[in-house]
Amino acid sequence: MSEENGWMDKEAYHAERNVLIDAEREAARGFDKAMITLSAGALALSITFLKNIAPSPINEWLLFAAWAGFGSSLLFILTSFLCSQAGMRRQRKIIDADFMRVCRARDQKNIWQKAVIKLNLVSMVSFVVGVILLALFAGSNLPGKETP
Repeated sequence: MSEENGWMDKEAYHAERNVLIDAEREAARGFDKAMITLSAGALALSITFLKNIAPSPINEWLLFAAWAGFGSSLLFILTSFLCSQAGMRRQRKIIDADFMRVCRARDQKNIWQKAVIKLNLVSMVSFVVGVILLALFAGSNLPGKETP
């Protein structure tokens, strides 16, 4: 902060901004890794449950729908990686054009950024749906449950 006016000076602003950019990048990386790990782990867990606890399951459609949720979650998160790369390429073009004074960065749009956010959200929703369906399947196939 500048001592004279109480406003943040240019160096402090850039330093703080860079810290926030790095933190956001790490959070995104962590989210992506968590979604991949959780979805793949849930698929493996469901296969183990099917093999060891419910070899003659009922309500198999719940399991298949859960697998679809986990598979969709993985597909959406992997697609978001590609969109993220495209977004970074687009953003480089935008700031290059701004730097060369071809056009102003604030006048340019980067649709890839919105796509990544939406894909991450859909991935998370797909995962949650998969968890709910897997829980319903597991609950209906616990040992000692009466078959309909």
